[in-house]
Amino acid sequence: MRPTDAAYSVLKSHGQPMDVQDLLDETLAKLGFDREPQQVARIYTDINMDVRFQYRGGALWGLKDWQPKSSARSGTNRDRSYDEDDTDDLEEDEG
Repeated sequence: MRPTDAAYSVLKSHGQPMDVQDLLDETLAKLGFDREPQQVARIYTDINMDVRFQYRGGALWGLKDWQPKSSARSGTNRDRSYDEDDTDDLEEDEG
């Protein structure tokens, strides 16, 4: 099992954001690794780079899946409205 998959599993079973140190400890235990600085740094870096994880501030990490879907849609709608306005402006300039 990859360390990021183990960390994902730990967070998923926990059901809420976790302190990064607790997350790392449980991930290492799940993988059967000792807490060595290089191993901790590697897993922490992998978590930072994996899009499934989301930093929540205050050393808390959660899963991006837990983010409400409605906020993602509202950002898209704003972008779409902006694009439509730009298109209207271009058509007026042509005429």
